[in-house]
Amino acid sequence: MTRILFIGHDANRAGAQYLLLHLLTFLQKSGVETALLLGDGGPLLPDYERVTRVYAGFVPPAPPQPNGLITRAFKRLGVGNSNQDNDPRSELFAELLPVLEAQSFDLIFSNTIANGGLLQRLQPLGLPFVSYVHELETSIHIYTQPNELRYQLDHATLFLCGSDAVRQNLIQNHGLAPQKTNVLNSLIRTESLLNTLQSVDQPAIRTRLGIPPDAVVVGGCGNAEWRKGVDLFVLMAQQVLKTHPDTYFVWIGVPKKGEEYRRLTYDLERMRLNERVILIEPGGDYLNYFACFDIFTLTSREDPYPLVILEAGLNRIPVLCFRDSGGSPDFVGEDTGCLVDYSDVTALADVIRRLANAPDERSRVGAIFYQRAMNHDAGVLVPRLLAILETALNEHTP
Repeated sequence: MTRILFIGHDANRAGAQYLLLHLLTFLQKSGVETALLLGDGGPLLPDYERVTRVYAGFVPPAPPQPNGLITRAFKRLGVGNSNQDNDPRSELFAELLPVLEAQSFDLIFSNTIANGGLLQRLQPLGLPFVSYVHELETSIHIYTQPNELRYQLDHATLFLCGSDAVRQNLIQNHGLAPQKTNVLNSLIRTESLLNTLQSVDQPAIRTRLGIPPDAVVVGGCGNAEWRKGVDLFVLMAQQVLKTHPDTYFVWIGVPKKGEEYRRLTYDLERMRLNERVILIEPGGDYLNYFACFDIFTLTSREDPYPLVILEAGLNRIPVLCFRDSGGSPDFVGEDTGCLVDYSDVTALADVIRRLANAPDERSRVGAIFYQRAMNHDAGVLVPRLLAILETALNEHTP
């Protein structure tokens, strides 16, 4: 296979970044030569460095200066050295491009549509690039600039789409030619994740959270933002607890120093749900909590095909989500009884009540989701990915 330069926008703990880590880890074990250019740092950086060579496409923040507040104030007012407004990465890339060129890469693989700026900086390498898009329209508006998006739409050899919902959005809202697209759902390393889930001391985690060993636990996970619908999760919990007061709800991904945590705790106090709805900060040990879930609810308003539904499936538990919310309904399916109309928290609460009362049904449906998650194993999807990349490269070659 060809030598591939991957691009990631940062090394934070989120779905696209974990997916890239799964992919690079599998490729390393398969003997495929890779390298990774990161647009910013983050806690996953050491994990990336264990499986591939990492190039920093960012300038680490300078240590604070004694007069830092004054300097920033002058900068906001437009006073002082005009060179402060220059992008420091220009000099960085001037030094980095010859280094990358010497590596004789055949292809650039961009792991998110947010990488338009990095791709433009790499244009002097003259390499074809493929964009693996995990974003739907709201995220595209948030994380891209119009000129950077246009550059990708005009110059990418191929767009890999995390779900058909992602593909349709690019075609219908951005005029992308259908023949330039291919759907490749999210992939995971199932063996590694299963080993982690099975090694968790569930009683100890429940004890730490104050949850009885026999209580039904409903889980959710995601950044505390509008797209992920943590507010809908709380409203759903309120409805379930009216009839099932011994149920517990755990959401992973709410930083305690953030504004959303303050807002959510404000609501929970007035709803008197503090002891039943538990908010967990994001972190690398999130699978410890997944292992304690009996039901997983994806209350996202918009989500392309998040890894969390696959991780929940590996835990052999039911996965619930809304219709018309992105790619997750393709995984959940109409056959499981776990798909409800968009933002209908009453219907979602009804499904949770039914499953809470029926442990055998939870096991039956959980087995379906387990098999669906296993079908997303890197060993299944990466060979297909490599074949797609090889075809794209051959078609690009004059």
